[in-house]
Amino acid sequence: MEEQEKEEAERVKKRPPLEFSSLDKARDWIRAHKTELALGTVVIVAGTAFILVTGGSGALLLVPLAL
Repeated sequence: MEEQEKEEAERVKKRPPLEFSSLDKARDWIRAHKTELALGTVVIVAGTAFILVTGGSGALLLVPLAL
């Protein structure tokens, strides 16, 4: 199982970040493509980087990426 997690992490790192001009456009795209997304995906909204995570209830969240 650990090997699969490492492979998935490598695939996520190789994907280009998703870029949107507004948070509304990002939210709409994420809602329409839930099955295609991987946790840890970097999403850029108006020049600000966010990372895709899940909340305690299983909701998808965009959390500001702190460097």
